[in-house]
Amino acid sequence: MFFTNKALQGGGSLIDYGCHLLDLSLWLLGKDMVPHEVLGKTYNQLSKQPNQINDWGTFDHTKFDVDDHVTSYMTFANRASMQFECSWSANIKEDKVHVSLSGEDGGINLFPFEIYEPRFGTIFESKANVEHNEDIAGERQARNFVNACLGIEEIVVKPEEARNVNALIEAIYRSDLDNKSIQL
Repeated sequence: MFFTNKALQGGGSLIDYGCHLLDLSLWLLGKDMVPHEVLGKTYNQLSKQPNQINDWGTFDHTKFDVDDHVTSYMTFANRASMQFECSWSANIKEDKVHVSLSGEDGGINLFPFEIYEPRFGTIFESKANVEHNEDIAGERQARNFVNACLGIEEIVVKPEEARNVNALIEAIYRSDLDNKSIQL
């Protein structure tokens, strides 16, 4: 499997799918949020063990040389902070995708979509049933890219957004390698 090979993939769980959650989190925070400092840790422990159970399929544990678990703590110029974690391999009951934001005026969970606000002396909870269709989402992304290349519309995902996510990924890996936080 190519995704367990650092020479072919470049990294593990962080590069494979963690990048999408990191991108989503930064987008939700807004473009004015400037990362200031990153502390990251990467692990390759569970996937090295023989007979490891994995929902992603079988793999040769002796040739697994990418991260299977990543944690990071980031601070931003405005004193906000983010705790980030992604994993291919964890001894937990089930895989979960969880993105939540909380601030002075309320909070939000994305999966499932819920909004929390202080109202009437209690936390008011709003829920919505949001159905995500991967096929439609992928088609819209592809159409936007082609139309942007043709000059018909503006590209939705800006190159600088991808560059910022990449810089954070590099900072997480560098922090782990140097065993210290990285100033951005």
